Amino acid sequence: MDLKELNITPKSNEGAWCTLEHPVTGEELDIQIKLAGTDSDIYRETIRKQINRRLKKGIKRLSLEETENENLELLVACTLDWKNVVYEGEPLECTPENVKFIYSQFPWIKEQVDDFIGDRANYLKN
Repeated sequence: MDLKELNITPKSNEGAWCTLEHPVTGEELDIQIKLAGTDSDIYRETIRKQINRRLKKGIKRLSLEETENENLELLVACTLDWKNVVYEGEPLECTPENVKFIYSQFPWIKEQVDDFIGDRANYLKN
């Protein structure tokens, strides 16, 4: 086995498409979100920034709210693009503000995105 075949970082940087599933039926939706993975530069840099910010402020423990906010910040940073995201009849452009809004309003989407990013197998597929 050549380890080069298991180098996840390039594909993780490029991103992979996550097809959302209906939160109740599990049926695939036509909504897709392109996500950088946990081995991507953007993921690791966002984690570094968060830790450095905490160290600078002398924060040793995070509240649940702070942890949720950091997780949301990380998911927004890893969202590279999306397709077919419509809210109140209007297509939404993939901007950090819109991504944060959608993930905040629809916890089931945030959960699917978080699960996808954390599954390295999604970044080994061709």
